[in-house]
Amino acid sequence: MSRSPRPPARRSAAVAPVALATRLLQETLRFQQPPDALLADAFRGPQRVGPRLRQAVGDALYAALRDLPRWHALTTALQGQGGAPLDVARCRTQPGWCDSVIRLAWPDAALPALAESDASAAAEVGDWQARARAVDLTPAPDTVRLGLPDWLIERLRSAVGPEIDALAAALRRPAPLDLRVNALRAKRPAVLAELQAAGLPAEATPHAPWGIRLPARVPLQGLEAYARGAIEVQDEGSQLIAALVGARRGETVADFCAGGGGKTLALGADMRDSGRLYAFDTVARRLDALPARARRAGLTQVHPMAIAHERDERLQRLAGKIDRVLVDAPCSGLGTLRRHPELMWRHTPATVAELAALQQRILAAAAALVRPGGRLVYATCSLLVEENEAVADAFTAALRGDFVRLDAQALLADARVDDPASVVEGGALRLWPHRHGTDGFFAVAWQRRG
Repeated sequence: MSRSPRPPARRSAAVAPVALATRLLQETLRFQQPPDALLADAFRGPQRVGPRLRQAVGDALYAALRDLPRWHALTTALQGQGGAPLDVARCRTQPGWCDSVIRLAWPDAALPALAESDASAAAEVGDWQARARAVDLTPAPDTVRLGLPDWLIERLRSAVGPEIDALAAALRRPAPLDLRVNALRAKRPAVLAELQAAGLPAEATPHAPWGIRLPARVPLQGLEAYARGAIEVQDEGSQLIAALVGARRGETVADFCAGGGGKTLALGADMRDSGRLYAFDTVARRLDALPARARRAGLTQVHPMAIAHERDERLQRLAGKIDRVLVDAPCSGLGTLRRHPELMWRHTPATVAELAALQQRILAAAAALVRPGGRLVYATCSLLVEENEAVADAFTAALRGDFVRLDAQALLADARVDDPASVVEGGALRLWPHRHGTDGFFAVAWQRRG
């Protein structure tokens, strides 16, 4: 009996790195998925892509997003359209625009990996960048000089004044990797020594008592400290928000907009795995990984609950019963531009106004859960007054008879935060990337009367 011929072995698909990065830029600027998710999807499957080339494509994509006005100005100059305004929705569909931006943004450090994969593409990138170096953009408008959209520059300059240049530069730099030591599993000095012994340049964060900072991302899954639940990835600013909540043993606490649960886990550690800790979110899939994360962290009191909206009927049974409620509200995320530079092009003044209205509704609904004498904390990862002080002030004015503002400096000092005065403005936690080395955060606390 004759055998059927064996099918040919499946060959891995080759990748054209510049074309791939160009496609990813186009898809990122459609704002359906963030760039890190797009990169992960792009490298699944049988493509022949080594780690150096993967890193090169990712570096080029993020370099493009972080300085988009400059690359746009150079592209239009090279194409004979100098001075054309940057309209992301229009530009991303123009022939050659994304390709030019990627070629200009391709970092020098990533050129060797490109040359090894596609020598012709590397030569074209080098030629395009050489032509761009001959373009004189002076005097550069603020959007090109600072790498931010004009409307955002206006708001940030109003907030920080002459520090705008330092803030813009900080927002264009990649963020370090901050870790939180899980107090249920380990002590910070011991974990610091363990990471340093593994050759990692780990150091204590300047403010958060459980924080550790690494200058760049490392594969945590290979670290024994991560495997045993002794560390979690969490920006120092996010850790300080959890500290402001001040959760204690035996209390009932709610993380009203829990998302992936980073702050939930920090609150659970502060409660020493006692009491009851609710994690609410309106998007069920965001909570999917939380049970496994909680188990790894040694937490058994976490109760994830997907809700339909901020006034879900299931919340009514908890009205007036929660000791501490954290409202980490949905926001523009503009404090996280070091990690998510696409957000500055996704948002407009109109979307910020819509978010501020949503934040006020969520805060009012969450406040109903707080017991008399309990604490309410409102937080965002935004830099904008509209989402921060304006929302907090409106809430205070509307419910002055029921809630009283607390001084964040005193609360942070109680939580053993180092130098709390340096992270507080106007009685609220206010963190800036150029001042504090964290993402941009805001948080304010109230106590319910009674």
